[in-house]
Amino acid sequence: MNKSIRRLFWVLSGGFVLLACVLGYWQVIHASAIDNRPGNPQTIQRTLLVARGAILASDGSKLAVSVASNQQGQRVYQRTYPNGTFAPQTIGYANTVQGMTGLEDSQNGYLTGDYGAQSLLGKLGLRARRGANVTTTLNVAAQEIANRDLAGKQGAVIALDPRTGAVLVMASSPGFDLSQVGTNFSHIIAQPGGPLLNRTVQGRYPPGSTFKVVTATAALESGLFTPMSMFDDTGSVLASGQLLHNFNNEQFGPNNLTQALTFSINTTFAKVGIALGSQTLGTTMNAFGFGRAPSVDLPAGTVFPSGRVSGNTVLSNTQSGEDVARIAIGQEQLLVTPLQMALVSGGIANNGLIMNPYLVHTITDSSGSVVFTHHTSVYSRATSPQIAAEVNTMMRNVVKEGTGTAAALSGLDVAGKTGTAQTSTNGLYDAWFIGFAPAQAPRVAVAVIVENSPLTGGVVSAPIARDVMQSILTGGN
Repeated sequence: MNKSIRRLFWVLSGGFVLLACVLGYWQVIHASAIDNRPGNPQTIQRTLLVARGAILASDGSKLAVSVASNQQGQRVYQRTYPNGTFAPQTIGYANTVQGMTGLEDSQNGYLTGDYGAQSLLGKLGLRARRGANVTTTLNVAAQEIANRDLAGKQGAVIALDPRTGAVLVMASSPGFDLSQVGTNFSHIIAQPGGPLLNRTVQGRYPPGSTFKVVTATAALESGLFTPMSMFDDTGSVLASGQLLHNFNNEQFGPNNLTQALTFSINTTFAKVGIALGSQTLGTTMNAFGFGRAPSVDLPAGTVFPSGRVSGNTVLSNTQSGEDVARIAIGQEQLLVTPLQMALVSGGIANNGLIMNPYLVHTITDSSGSVVFTHHTSVYSRATSPQIAAEVNTMMRNVVKEGTGTAAALSGLDVAGKTGTAQTSTNGLYDAWFIGFAPAQAPRVAVAVIVENSPLTGGVVSAPIARDVMQSILTGGN
């Protein structure tokens, strides 16, 4: 064999080896990543041949099911949504054209039977793959009340059980009808207000005065202040070279920290922020989970972190040189999701302990056997039980006699905090309420945001929170 032929042989041999390596990488090593890529049409097309499991509310109501039909002699399954407007951004859709979102995406392995021994037997052809049923934590009655109260508004409601982290309500408005995704998707995306956006975990807003709950916690933890520490409000305070005023330029005179939370006195909390400094306040923010995205059974990357935000970058909460006076009253670069503020409320409600939020309670296979059960876990220790109890008492005053009286429930103590954050449009606000009930032994914590409202959080958002909490506490599923 001459040198030319030998050289050609080795070049061709090397090419075949390289080709084998490339094919092996994509078809074996990287195959799973490709297969699980969101929106992969081949993956979704294959799922049409599988009896996809149902997605259920906490009472067993069907939110997503598969219906069998015959197409060209082949048995296929069509995904349908019996109540497509219930929680569309959370339930999500599985469609051969639009791909997958929400729980349909994050739980796809279970829903298509692609898990454990079930997956192996199916791939070997020893058993037909059948999807498992996913039972969520969503409370039907309370979710529908949240949807009703948000109708015609842009905003969100999230409610959870502070003892466990179970998400009971996840409502985002405007919404859409999941049953129209396959037939009228262009109409859905053309609607104003971003109906596909899950505002509960993706909407980020200035928290306004709801953030004073975090500042009050930091103040009490520092030992520099007590609930009865006295201040004198003259209507304004100089912070970072500019005057900071109370809402509507009100002037309160002598007040203590509890009264400052009750009536949402900006100047007092600005003074507290200055005294604490960015390091102390930022450390408490970190303890409440600001700066990281909670995990809540939704697809990776679809739950946004809260905190000091610049563009798409979440900044350090303890960075020095910031306008800590305005951070302390929920302004400056603070942007938060409703989920984060529900966790703040839930942490105070649960003696300072924040539980990991979750949407999936149990998963059962086609025979009824349980293949997954959620076990509660701790997200963060926000503060000590003693400090949480003191803040709890302060928040009760907000609802008893302060800015949050519209959240009151007959016969029950409710704890809460309102927020009214300025927007770029004069006279329109992002109106907030966060709270929990019953205050002595909380079973529900809630966060409500109504965007671009001419009304304050105490007027427009507190009643929504009241309705949702009442539904959960008086016999919802």
